[in-house]
Amino acid sequence: MNRQIVQPGHDAAHAADVSTEAAETYIRAAQNHMSSDRRGCMASLDDMFRSGDLPGALAGRYTGEMVAVSVAPGLTGLIESIQREGRPWLGKFFADDDARGENILSLTARPALRLTHPFYRDMRPDGATTFRALRFRTYAAPALFDGDLAVLKIDYDLPANPRLTIRRVLDELVEIADGYYLGRACVRWWWGRWQRVAYFTLRKEK
Repeated sequence: MNRQIVQPGHDAAHAADVSTEAAETYIRAAQNHMSSDRRGCMASLDDMFRSGDLPGALAGRYTGEMVAVSVAPGLTGLIESIQREGRPWLGKFFADDDARGENILSLTARPALRLTHPFYRDMRPDGATTFRALRFRTYAAPALFDGDLAVLKIDYDLPANPRLTIRRVLDELVEIADGYYLGRACVRWWWGRWQRVAYFTLRKEK
């Protein structure tokens, strides 16, 4: 664990046993140092992810926050800027009667989604300022990069999603404190290699 990033007082090896506030403090510490030491901060988030537990049943709406992005020079900053300024991604909805769900997006994201995926039509109204799109299925399985860790897979490889982009995404989710979840977004590139590209959090919407 990167002690120069994470202040003493929270041990990632025991993240599942601490309060939500302590887990948030750990994540914020990594997030706040991202611009000066992205590699070290992502490693700290990797530590916390490995300390998590397989989530129990999820149902309903969960508020999401993008914590960190690490894709490629230039692209990383662009994604962070878009999410920070416009917050197009707001969370996830999990169906309580099946292992499936959808993402909750701001209406401001709709034009961009139509521009980048002009043939994609699987979008549904959600509220006055949001809509749902990008379906997924869920199942428990070993983590991609940590075979001894059981995670909840959030799998976008479904016929309704754009084949060349969204279907290559696989999220993994663990519970790091009671009702507080850390997600790891991975992409399978066209040459077959998986890469961890982002971390996000989820919590049950009140």
